Amino acid sequence: MTLIDLGELTELTDPPAPRRRPRPAGRRVAAVVMALVALLTLAGATPPARRIHAIVPAALGSDLFLTADQIFTVAPLPGVTDGSQELLAYPRPDRATVTPQRLVPQWRTPVSPQNRVYRVQPVTDGGILVATARPDTGTSETARLDARTGQERWRVPGVAIMEMSDRALLRTYSDSAPNVLRMIDLATARELWSMPLSAASVDHWQRDDGTLDSIVVATIDGEVQVVDPLTGTVRHRLPPPADHSSSYQQAWVTGEMVTVVRNSSTVVALTIDGLVERWQVTVPTATYVTVCGPMLCAGLAGGGLQVLDPATGAVRWGSEEILDLALVDGRNALAVARNTNEIVTIALSSGALVAEHGSWNMVARYEYAPQVLAVRPVAEVGLVLARLDPTGAPARRIDLLPDAGGDCQSRYDLVACRLLDGRYGIWQLPG
Repeated sequence: MTLIDLGELTELTDPPAPRRRPRPAGRRVAAVVMALVALLTLAGATPPARRIHAIVPAALGSDLFLTADQIFTVAPLPGVTDGSQELLAYPRPDRATVTPQRLVPQWRTPVSPQNRVYRVQPVTDGGILVATARPDTGTSETARLDARTGQERWRVPGVAIMEMSDRALLRTYSDSAPNVLRMIDLATARELWSMPLSAASVDHWQRDDGTLDSIVVATIDGEVQVVDPLTGTVRHRLPPPADHSSSYQQAWVTGEMVTVVRNSSTVVALTIDGLVERWQVTVPTATYVTVCGPMLCAGLAGGGLQVLDPATGAVRWGSEEILDLALVDGRNALAVARNTNEIVTIALSSGALVAEHGSWNMVARYEYAPQVLAVRPVAEVGLVLARLDPTGAPARRIDLLPDAGGDCQSRYDLVACRLLDGRYGIWQLPG
């Protein structure tokens, strides 16, 4: 299932938005609050529990990345004002303690000033890929480091947008030089193939076994290309239609189709094999199309969406009250309300409201998961962590994160949040 980008969420320190109308869900919220008070009271009367938790001493302005075995921060050098920064690697906490462990760096390595680190991704044979870009110059690069020592093995232009067991796909984003899409050998960075890239978007299709089958490129001049990932040759090419010869477009892989948005108004569905048109529909202000359960969802500029039948393109329903979708199943979707940022469950077939969950803030995630983690602040305590799913069931509170303030993310059974004092807290998710 394709992940759906939630976009920018409100800060966790904001007060909960007022409810739009009274509903029975309000009684559930009151019950949750009473349960939390009881939990905190009991916690004060019993010895502190041992658990796996830690503190990363990262200053404000740092970024944090979670991997399976390590935690990384990109932090400005203390006492320096020229933009100098460094990448630090910390071990993953693996033992239960009463008080949080203070993690100590295993190694550190400089990061060029003005470079922004976008990805830190573990790869096979003990490697770490670090992708950086410098917006003011339009340059980007990816380096492979040794996970144990931080020693650099290779560095190449471009940002790694996909990794496999033995290869990596990179693209450049320069405004001043010709851009390139290339496949490299992951161990040595040897180029396997490359092609000029005049692209508005690059996506890919994987088979059910995870094998990369196709790369789909939408060019700035309106062409759609299906590229063979082994050789870099163009298998199929669809020129722009005569009446859209200068149109702006982007393309996404949606199931076994390629869905193209032209001029933010026309959605065209094509087969991956041969780029044969299946249907075309007008969706004003469309900005993207993604799979959402058994349907397709076209996101609209400024929020809202149109839900399309994947077989015909017919619009089943639409809403301007939804900011975005967080997670879907075969029947329902967790959605973020546009004006209040409250979380609701809606029916995919009609958009009808199934349940309201109140004000929660999503925990950022890297990969698909069948549930969404969300947090809610408790004054002078920290954050309540809960799981939500699209069934419509109430949020299930699973943890209390002391002194956490927000900016939370989760990966590999860890959750990390910025603490109120500016450092990061790390907690092992309950089983």
